[in-house]
Amino acid sequence: MNSRKQHLEPDEIAGRAADLHIWGYPYVFAQRLRLRFTLPLTPDAPRPDTSAGAAVNRLGHQRRLSDPTLTSGVAPNVDTLYSLAFLDLACGAFRLRLPDFGDRYYSIQIGEADSSTAAVLGQRTHGPQTPEIMVHHRSRPVPERDCVTTIGCRSRFVMVAIRILVDPGRGDDLRTVHALQDRIELSGPGTPAAAPPRRLVERERQDETHETAAFLDSLSAVLADTEPTEVPEWVTDALGTVRTALDDPALRRSADLGLVEGLRAIEQHVAALGRTVNGWSINDRGTDFGGDLLLRAAVAHSQIYINPAEEALYPVCERDDSGRPLTGTRCYTVRFDRGNRPPVDQFWSLTVYHAGGLLYDNAIDRYAITDRTPGLHVGADGSITIHLQTQQPTRPGANWLPCPPGRFRLMLRLYGPRNPTWEPPPVRTEPFDT
Repeated sequence: MNSRKQHLEPDEIAGRAADLHIWGYPYVFAQRLRLRFTLPLTPDAPRPDTSAGAAVNRLGHQRRLSDPTLTSGVAPNVDTLYSLAFLDLACGAFRLRLPDFGDRYYSIQIGEADSSTAAVLGQRTHGPQTPEIMVHHRSRPVPERDCVTTIGCRSRFVMVAIRILVDPGRGDDLRTVHALQDRIELSGPGTPAAAPPRRLVERERQDETHETAAFLDSLSAVLADTEPTEVPEWVTDALGTVRTALDDPALRRSADLGLVEGLRAIEQHVAALGRTVNGWSINDRGTDFGGDLLLRAAVAHSQIYINPAEEALYPVCERDDSGRPLTGTRCYTVRFDRGNRPPVDQFWSLTVYHAGGLLYDNAIDRYAITDRTPGLHVGADGSITIHLQTQQPTRPGANWLPCPPGRFRLMLRLYGPRNPTWEPPPVRTEPFDT
């Protein structure tokens, strides 16, 4: 061991820590989401109405659309209510039965432990009602049955996320969606007896991204539940090398610097997830990451558990038409001309987030403007202009989307994208009091 330490160089340790962070970030963040939603130390604790949290192997229901009080994930949508379950497939297989949704948008996403998606079913694939779904670990095959869709997963812990569209223009629509949620049935094994270590549950997310020892501990917890074939040999080697370096104060500092450098690379890649059009970064690949580890990490950082591209696209904008970062010290507009509205078969929305990906608490409780926003003003020429600023515009009938005073980020959601090559309009800087 001592001879190995003598051969460790600071640059080598920093580089390996950065590479480990990029590879492991989606695993660790997805694990953090599971712990925050399932509360393994107090699984039966009450959740707020904006949370779909529940104990492992149980289905939780979000009863109120997301708002700034929801801090469990990143970039929450304000279009749908979620019904959510984190399943431990080491316990066995699970059955999911759903009601008839009519013409309402809904989807069922099965998410793997690395934040990728095993499957998305719903209105796009099956129309009003999806057949019974069987979710199991691929190492434990289940018999094929008529009228049953089987989903074999690579991960021990998987996320089942059911999204149901809400129309805020209809006062009773939330109750209608609640009734649909109540008819969803999840059956299978009970809650696992063993809870994860307290230190893991109580750890802060900030520690996992800035302290190498905390990150390695959280990553090791993930790998303990991961099939060895899913872990590249270089990851195992780097994990051992960086862990060894923590015994030396100087090398520990190098490891911490490398971890932060990995996070910096992830954050910078958010603005370049795919093609860049009019300041918007558009990830046309969705969750088809292939071997692009930086893309996988950047998507987890800014949009974890997004849908595959055929289900939805998520253009992200952090800069205006002059290339400057979006900030509440300026005023902006986004204009959709009559012939250039987001082309979708289901719905679209434009949401504003703090730079860190959380919703902005504002005086009018408006976090997005959508194709369902009540009282949406349409110009005489058929255009829709959205005003982004901290203060309410003086112009009568302006479609105001409040933004925070500091740096912020925009996300378009295009569900059922009709034209994947569509180019969102630029975010234009305007004079104050527009």
